[in-house]
Amino acid sequence: MDIHQRILQLCKERNWTLYKIAHEAGISEATVYGWFNENHFTPSRNSIEDICAAFQISLATFYNDIDLDNLSPQQIELLSLFEKVPDTKKSVVIDIIRSFTAD
Repeated sequence: MDIHQRILQLCKERNWTLYKIAHEAGISEATVYGWFNENHFTPSRNSIEDICAAFQISLATFYNDIDLDNLSPQQIELLSLFEKVPDTKKSVVIDIIRSFTAD
């Protein structure tokens, strides 16, 4: 299962439409529909976090059914560790990682 299929699965489980997920997650409808139209854009990390908040699930729960074969061992470890970080410190962790990726 990929990210797109996981979003659709979660919507189906809750009987939500793409419009509803856009509204509940605070994401524009155009963005959400862009993930599923011919462009098949990939949701950003922030969008996935917003979707998780709307569904009231953790990132670990979201990625639980994602095909982990598409993630490297380091990515899996990073996600697992990030879930253990207190919510009050998650933005700090993200800022630290961003600092390593800045050009």
